[in-house]
Amino acid sequence: MKNRSGKTPRGNFKTKLITAFLLILVIPSLAIGTLAYVQSRAEMEDQIMKSADENVQLVNSIVSSTFSPKMKDADYLASLITRSMYKEGDSPEVTRLFEMYMGMHPEVASISMGTDTGSYYRFPKQETKAGFDPRTRDWYKSAMESKGSAIITAPYLSAVTGEVIVTIAQSTDDGSGVIGITLGIEQIKNVASSVKIGKEGYVLILDKDKKYIVHPTMKAGEVAEDAFYEQAYQNHAGHISYNLGGDEKMMSFTTNELTGWKIGGTMLMKEIADSVQPIFINTLVTIIACLLIGGVLIAIILRSIIRSIKQLSQQAVKVSNGVLTETIHVQSKDEIGELAQAFSQMQQNLRTLIQDVESRAEQVAASSEQLTASAQQTSASSEHVAASVQEVASSAEKQTTGVEQNVHALEEISHGVDRIVESVRVLADLSKDTSVQADEGGVSIQQVMGQMNSIHESVEKSDAMIKSLYDRSKEISNISEVISGIAQQTNLLALNAAIEAARAGEHGKGFAVVANEVRILAEQSQLSATQISELITEIQRETTESVATMEKVRQDVAGGLEVSTETIHKFEQILLSTRETAPHIDEVSSIAAQIATGVQAVSQVASQLAQIAKSNAESAEEVAASTEEQLASMQEISASSQSLATLAEELKALLNKFTY
Repeated sequence: MKNRSGKTPRGNFKTKLITAFLLILVIPSLAIGTLAYVQSRAEMEDQIMKSADENVQLVNSIVSSTFSPKMKDADYLASLITRSMYKEGDSPEVTRLFEMYMGMHPEVASISMGTDTGSYYRFPKQETKAGFDPRTRDWYKSAMESKGSAIITAPYLSAVTGEVIVTIAQSTDDGSGVIGITLGIEQIKNVASSVKIGKEGYVLILDKDKKYIVHPTMKAGEVAEDAFYEQAYQNHAGHISYNLGGDEKMMSFTTNELTGWKIGGTMLMKEIADSVQPIFINTLVTIIACLLIGGVLIAIILRSIIRSIKQLSQQAVKVSNGVLTETIHVQSKDEIGELAQAFSQMQQNLRTLIQDVESRAEQVAASSEQLTASAQQTSASSEHVAASVQEVASSAEKQTTGVEQNVHALEEISHGVDRIVESVRVLADLSKDTSVQADEGGVSIQQVMGQMNSIHESVEKSDAMIKSLYDRSKEISNISEVISGIAQQTNLLALNAAIEAARAGEHGKGFAVVANEVRILAEQSQLSATQISELITEIQRETTESVATMEKVRQDVAGGLEVSTETIHKFEQILLSTRETAPHIDEVSSIAAQIATGVQAVSQVASQLAQIAKSNAESAEEVAASTEEQLASMQEISASSQSLATLAEELKALLNKFTY
C-alpha cells in the first residue's frame, strides 16, 4: 500500500519498535540502579552509626568498670574504719590498711581520710599546708551529704603529677570521717583516644559541668561552648547532627550512670558519601553495559524483522502493479516465513485465475469471428430469422452483462487481496513480537532462578556467622562473671589481710596465707582478661565477614529484582500482542470469505456465458433453416458480432496488464 507521495511508509513501524524496546530497557535499568544506590547509602550510614554507638558504649563500659570496683572498695573500707582505729594526729592501723590497699592497687594515685575533727590521713604521705582542714573540701562535703553512698568528684589536675584525676569518696558508717580514693583516668583517656570512628571520627568525654575530659584538640578542663552540646545535656542518649568548621557531622552520645559524664562519638558525614561512591560507579557502569548489550541485541532483532517485512512489502507492491512472475524468498521458519509462503500461494492462485480468464476471452473472440463469417454467408430474411436475430441480440446483451459481472468480481478479488496483504502484515509483526518476547521471558526466568540460589547461599552463611557471634557473646558473659567473682574475693581477702596485719602487727602469720591467695586470684583475673581480649578480637573479625556477606545478599536481591521486573514487562507485552492479533485473524477470515464469494460469482457468470452460447447455437440453426429471414437482419447480426469481438479485445487488454 502506498501513500499519496508514492512511497511506502517503512520508517514509522521501525521507529515504534525501537522506541518500545529502548523504553523497556532504559526505564527499569535506571529505576533499579537508583534504588540500589539509595539503599546502599542508607545501609552504609546505618552501619557507620552502629559502629559509633558500639564504640561509645565500649568507652562507657570502660569508665564504669574503672570506677565501679573502687566505689565498692570505698564502701567496704568505710564499713571497716571506725573512730576507735585512729587518734588525733596518729593512726597506725589506718596507715597500714592504706599501705596494704595501695600495694594491691598500683593504679590508685592515693588513698586518704578526713575526720569530723579536722584530722587528715593520706598514703602515700604528703606534706599539707598549715591549717589544712579536709572538712572544707568539696569531696568531704559531698560525701557527708550522700550519707553512706560513694560519690565521684569532677576531674581535676593533680598538684603533684599534673595528671587529670578524680576522687571517689564515701563517709564511714559511724559518720566519723570520709574515705577518699584518688584515681588517675589516664587509662580511660588512652582508650578513648585510640578509638576511631570511620577515618576521621573520634570519641570525646565531658563532665557534668560541660568541661572537656577527653578531646583530640581541646585541653582537659576547658568548657565546651558549642551550642550543639546543649542537646546532648538535655537527653540521656541519642544522636545529634551539626555543622562544625564547615563540615557536616553526626555525633552519637550517652550518659555514664556512675559519673554523669557525657560520652560521645563523632564522625564526618562526607565519609558516608565517600564510602558509597564505588557503589555508585559500579551501578552506573553496570547500567551502561546493560544498555549497550541490550542495544546490540535490539538492533539484531529489528534487522531480522524489518528485512523480512521489507521483502514482503516490495513483492506486494509488484503484485499491485500487475507483476506476478517474481517469487518471494524468505528463509525464516517463523510466522513471517509462513506469511511469505501464504503470499506466494496467493500469487500463484491469481496467476492461474488470470490465465483461465484469458483463455475464456480468446474463446469468446473466436466465437464472434465465426458468427461474423456465418452472417456474411447468410441470405434471405424472414420474420422467423428476425425473431431469431432478436434472440441473438438479447443473448449478446446477456453476454455483455456477464462479462461486466466478471470484471466486477475480479475487482472485488483484487480489493480483498489488498486487505489480506495489509492484515497479514500486521499479524506477522505482532506474532514476531510475541515470539521474541517469549524467548526473552524464558531467559529472564532462568536468571531469576540463579539469583535466588545465590541469595539462599549468602543467607545461610550469614546465619552461621550470627550464631557464632551469639556463642562467643555467651562465653564472654561467663568469663566476665568469673572475673567479677574473683575481684570480689580479692577485695575481701585483701581487707582481711589488712585487718590481720593491723591486729597482729609484725608477728601475724595469717597475712602470708592471705597474700598468697591474693596472688593466685590475681593470676586467674589476668588469664580471664586475656581470654576476653581474644574473644573480642574474634567477634570483630566475624562481624566484618558478616557485613560483607550481607552486602552480597543485597546485591543478589537487587539483581533478582531487576530480572523479575524485566520478565513481568516482557510477558505483559506478550499478552497485549496476543490480544491485538485476534481481531486481525478474524479480518483475514472475513476477507477470505469475500474472495470465495467473488470466485463463485465468476463461476456463475461463466455458466451464464455457456447458456448464452447454447442459445446462440440454437438460433443459428433456425437462421440456417430460414435463410431468407437471416438476410434481412444480417447487418444487425454483424454489428453485434463486432461488438462482442471488441469486448473480448478489451478484456484481453485488461489481462495484459498482468505479467505472469
